[in-house]
Amino acid sequence: MTMVEIPSELLEAAGINPEDVKTELALVLFQRGRITASQFKLVVGDDHRFKEAFLKDDQTEKIDLDTFVSWAAHDLKSPLNAMIGFTKVVLKGIDGPINELQATDLNTAHTSGQRMLDLVNNLIDMARLDKGELKIELIPGDLFQTIVDAATRWKTKNPDRELQTEIGFNVPIFSFDPARLRQIITGLLTYSANHVAEGGKVVLTVHQTEHAILFKIASSGEKARDKYEMDLTMLGFICGGLIRLHGGSLAIGEDTGHGLALDFSLPFE
Repeated sequence: MTMVEIPSELLEAAGINPEDVKTELALVLFQRGRITASQFKLVVGDDHRFKEAFLKDDQTEKIDLDTFVSWAAHDLKSPLNAMIGFTKVVLKGIDGPINELQATDLNTAHTSGQRMLDLVNNLIDMARLDKGELKIELIPGDLFQTIVDAATRWKTKNPDRELQTEIGFNVPIFSFDPARLRQIITGLLTYSANHVAEGGKVVLTVHQTEHAILFKIASSGEKARDKYEMDLTMLGFICGGLIRLHGGSLAIGEDTGHGLALDFSLPFE
């Protein structure tokens, strides 16, 4: 056995203990292929988080990346929620008065924290979709109100975008997953809006055919200076997967330079 001395001051500064150091080192070596799964398990011991996150079985000794992403993302949410919560407390003046410059900086930190939390939540959904673990519950519900709620939520978070809705259908009973449909609508509104600059317009149109409810989302305006490609990839993957779970399909058009149109359908049972 090789002994390595690490100054206690260094461990205290990092906020970790010797056992954590041993586990983290084993993790890095395992990920780089320097030690086997059996050796990794010998170091980790009974810590089920690592055993389940990285080892599919004793024969293959492969890394289960989807499980790791889901597990790691869940662990990231705790510090992110704390950061978002405490910046909000300070912004409200609960801990005392702050000046305008401090408020500006804190708002930037709060907004960035919210964006990071959205990305983490997306990672979790992507991993669960890829493994087939994300399920939906189709129940009869108020489709019109769900669409309105989703549009209102999105507009509240995107006040710089004009949102126009055109909703027209007559469906007495329609089964869908309300929470996931709101996620689909808000996600695809963001997807389309990401292709135009602030001040752009987004139109949500909903109507029915003999066999399905059809949704169309189109943005128009000046070309966006920056598009968050990672966000677009995540939203396209997640929304497309959730739509397929409803039995529908998603079609995304090309970026015209002045906006993007997409449509999806939800079939009648």
